[in-house]
Amino acid sequence: AGVLFCGIDVLQGMSAAQAFRPSTFAWYAGGFYVYNAMQCPMEAIHGRQSNWHNILSAGTLGAVAVQRGIFGIPFVSPYFFFQNPQIPPPAVAFVVYGGIAGLLSGLQGKPF
Repeated sequence: AGVLFCGIDVLQGMSAAQAFRPSTFAWYAGGFYVYNAMQCPMEAIHGRQSNWHNILSAGTLGAVAVQRGIFGIPFVSPYFFFQNPQIPPPAVAFVVYGGIAGLLSGLQGKPF
C-alpha cells in the first residue's frame, strides 16, 4: 500500500526521486500499520468487523496528523477556516478522514 501512495504522489506532480524515498514510503507504510493496529482491538472487543471501526481509526489518525502539521485536509479549502474560526481543523480532519474510510469500508460490505 505504501508503494501505491508513492505512485499517486508521482501522478500528482511530485518527482519520482522524492516520492519513492525510503522516508516517504515509511510514512505511508507506518500509517497503514497504525490504522490497522487501531482496528484490531476494536474488532476483538466487539467480536466482529464494523464500519465504525474504520471511521474511528481513520478519523483519529487524520485529526492527530492535522494537529501535528503532518497532513492537510483533502477536499476542504483553507479559506473555510478563515470564514469559520470557531471550527478547529482537527475536528474537520476527523470528519473528512473518517468519512473517506467509512465510504471505502462500506463499499467493501462492512456492516455498521
